This record gives sequence, C-alpha cells and structure tokens, in this order.
Amino acid sequence: MANPITRKLKFLPYALVGIAVFTINANPDANPYLQAYVTLLEAKLGLFLIYFLTKKLGGFYKDN
Repeated sequence: MANPITRKLKFLPYALVGIAVFTINANPDANPYLQAYVTLLEAKLGLFLIYFLTKKLGGFYKDN
C-alpha cells in the first residue's frame, strides 16, 4: 500500500497551479482580452508545471 502522505501529496501540483491561476485572474479590472490570453498561457504553463512537479514528487518518494 502507498504511504498516506504520498497519496495526499499526489494532488499538491494541481492545487498549486489552481491557486496560482485563480490569484492571477482574480483582478476584475483587467481587460477581458488580456484575461483570456493570460488564461491560455496559464493553461499551457500549468500543464508543464504539473508534469514536472509530479515527476519530482514521484522521484522523491521512490528514493525513500
């Protein structure tokens, strides 16, 4: 069985990216076109961040 801490940390990359996207897009005064552009960039960057954070966490727990 997997360690309970490992199972909880599995969702950490998704939570971090979600918090970052929400924080950046929370400004209601921004231009709608700029918000849409930033959202698309965040989606691309988020996929890369989730991939690398998942690989990093997976490698960390395989060593222990």
